[in-house]
Amino acid sequence: MPCNTKIFLTFLCTCIISLSLFADPVTIILKDGTLWQGETGQHISLIQKKGRKKVTVEGTLSRDAGTFIIVTTVLRDELIYVRDIESIETQSVSSEESVEVAENITAALTTLDQVEKPKPKVGKLQKGVFLLPLDGGVGLVIRTTEIRKLAEHADEYGPGQIIVLDINSPGGSVLTGVQLRDLLFDIRKRHRVVAWVDRGTSGGAFLAFCCDEIYFRRSSNFGSITMWSGNFQGADEPEMNAWITQLEGVLAKSSRTPLFAAPMVVFEAQLSYDIDEETQEITYFDNLDGENILSDGESVEVLSVTAFQAEKCGLSDGTADTEEELALLLDLDGWNEIDNYGRELAEDWKALLERAGDTRAQTGEVFDLHREFAGDVEARSDGERIMKQLKAGKALLSWARKLGESGMNYGLGDGFLGQPSRVDAIKRQIKELEHSRR
Repeated sequence: MPCNTKIFLTFLCTCIISLSLFADPVTIILKDGTLWQGETGQHISLIQKKGRKKVTVEGTLSRDAGTFIIVTTVLRDELIYVRDIESIETQSVSSEESVEVAENITAALTTLDQVEKPKPKVGKLQKGVFLLPLDGGVGLVIRTTEIRKLAEHADEYGPGQIIVLDINSPGGSVLTGVQLRDLLFDIRKRHRVVAWVDRGTSGGAFLAFCCDEIYFRRSSNFGSITMWSGNFQGADEPEMNAWITQLEGVLAKSSRTPLFAAPMVVFEAQLSYDIDEETQEITYFDNLDGENILSDGESVEVLSVTAFQAEKCGLSDGTADTEEELALLLDLDGWNEIDNYGRELAEDWKALLERAGDTRAQTGEVFDLHREFAGDVEARSDGERIMKQLKAGKALLSWARKLGESGMNYGLGDGFLGQPSRVDAIKRQIKELEHSRR
């Protein structure tokens, strides 16, 4: 049997016999005010709320840290926050039963050692986490290229990998958002795609909705998926209604109620919900019939939610500030990040954007090239000026290839989704310049 499993079972055997000698009193106050008292070393059974799910955990209460407890199960140590415990009860185990369990585990060590053999690792075929930081505007910093590259990298390790998109975005382009949606839906056919949200506003929230699961940091703010057209003008009513319909489709595909869509887009939409006290099932209303009001239709702002609100209303699958906490919510034994490929992709892209320049101040390498291509160069003759313009134009085409769909923010749009193609205009001007040299 695997060495680490053997060590764990031996340790568990020892703990079962000796825990009663070192028991500490434990008092837990549940969120409904119920008081539970026990001690470390006791066998307990509890129901834990994990996002929209409820799971039963049985094992030995190993540690009480105030805000969380650790329960040792047959498989691993489970860290459980007190705020997530729905109910808890003691499972009586006599000292004789403890010794019997310990003897059974000891016997199992020999049996398992005979039948289990270590499985050799075959190439790269292991399962784990691939994390990609997405920090910035959708369409400006966040684009399809890095996500596609990371998915292709994860493909090398086989299907079923966990791709975590670490999202911190104030929003951005709807056009890029649509591309991201189609890409993520395709990736989800073979991998588990998780959004881990720091800030998810507008396009950032839309991006998260395109994932299989959504987890928040405790300081997260999420929502306000207002629509702007490609030139950042407010969309008219038909476009807005079409956008709501698209968002409803994304929510439905990710097993979330489509009723979240309209309140995040328009002011007048209403949304409320009830939580069944026994089943904890959530029922949503597109009016104010629910006990819990998310949007009353009279606010001057569209719907946005905090981490606490998102978890309560079932919008998020849980809350985690650290990778270790996220691993627990993902039902992993630990944070098993295969490599830094995603992080390196993000760093390389960030460095390239810094070279390209500041889109607001219109400074940097790309904007200098635009000015040179327009003829703002020092030259002693028309021939020299044209040569410098041609050099700048070809350099701009090179930048367009590097920037991809983000090129539209640098005057290098390629005309995707019907937008005017600046790249084609540059190519035509280059031909005209070359013709003028003859």
